[in-house]
Parts: sequence; structure tokens; C-alpha cells
Amino acid sequence: MNYWRGQRTKCLELLCQIKTMRLLSVSAALVLLMLQAGCPTRNVTVAGSVPTPLVERIPASIGIYYSYEFKSFEHKEALPGSGSYRIDLGGQNLDFFRNLLGAMFAEVIEVNQPSVQEGDELDAILIPEIVKYGFLVPSVSTLTFFEASIEYQITVLDRAGQELGKLRIVGYGKAEGSMFGGVDAVGEATMLAIRDGGARIATELSPRIAALLADSEETNGLQP
Repeated sequence: MNYWRGQRTKCLELLCQIKTMRLLSVSAALVLLMLQAGCPTRNVTVAGSVPTPLVERIPASIGIYYSYEFKSFEHKEALPGSGSYRIDLGGQNLDFFRNLLGAMFAEVIEVNQPSVQEGDELDAILIPEIVKYGFLVPSVSTLTFFEASIEYQITVLDRAGQELGKLRIVGYGKAEGSMFGGVDAVGEATMLAIRDGGARIATELSPRIAALLADSEETNGLQP
């Protein structure tokens, strides 16, 4: 009897511990929700000028397809202890790519669909995408500055609509927290990440895109 009473007591104690742990978990979740609910969403609009890169233009006529997702890209994230952020990247990225690609190629034409249509006098089509965006604030990173990174992917299609390659690049930026408010610092770090991504595309991806186009012309017996 004593054995079974002891086992019953242990079971009751275990159940009490489980219930206590569940209550603590629920309480922690409720506290987190209350804290987030009490913090308004910080709306960040990325703004600033993007310098025109000084690169040798690739002698090609290029079609550019900007998807709706690219043109209206937003990032939403709730950070513990820092509240929620809504970061609008779409408009700035569109201006950035128009300026960048216009400086990289002899002719750039925006197209309404990611394919070569009959009668199009294009050497290739480029499809830019934002693959990933992220940012850190001092309350999370424990550093004194705000950080942002943005990963781009550019898909290159030939005249027949066949994929020639997918090229990726990552841009980084940071802004000192002492020089900006939280919202402005995130926007500044993001703008610097966009500029860094643009510089890398112009210097690192431009030769690779030119090589893909040259290989395609040689393979298909096409003249530039």
C-alpha cells in the first residue's frame, strides 16, 4: 500500500509541475502579446539617392521584368523589446534598379511579362527579385548601431526565354544609433544596404551577365 501511495503522490506532484509550467508559458506569451500590443508599429519608408555607377555599358538590348512583389516589397517584423516594424522597400528598389540597369546596358526596356514575345528585339530579359531582407536593432544585437542586409537575385533569360543563370548578391548597411532615431536608423541602414548591393551588382555581377550573354550568342549562333 505504501508503495502505491508513494507512486500516486509522485504522479500528483508531476501533474502539478506540468500545470505550473503550462501556466508560466501561457503567462509569458500573454505578457509578450501585451507588450507588443502596447508598442505601435514603426513605419519605415526607405528614402535617399542612389548614385549612378560608372561602369562600361554592355552593348545589349535588355528587357527588364519587375514583378508586383518586387515593386511593392514590404518587410514586417516584431522584435522582442523593440516593437513592430513595417519597412517599405518597393519604391526605393524600383528607382534603384532603373537607375542601375540603365547605366549597365546600351538599351533597357521594361516588359510586362517575364518572357520574350514575338517581334521583340531583345538580347535577353532580366528578372530582379528580393530574396531576403533582414535588420537588427541595438536592443537585439547588443551593439550600438542598426544593421540591415538585402539579398538580390537576378534571373537571366535568353532570346528564346531559356534560363541562362541565376545570380545572387548581398548588400550590407549600418547606421549609428546615436545619430538617428530608431525609425530613421533602420531606414538609413537599409538605404546603405541597397547602395552596397548596387555597387556589387555593377562590379561583380555585370561581368558575369556579359559572359552569359556572350556564351548564349556563341551557342545559338546569334550576332549581338
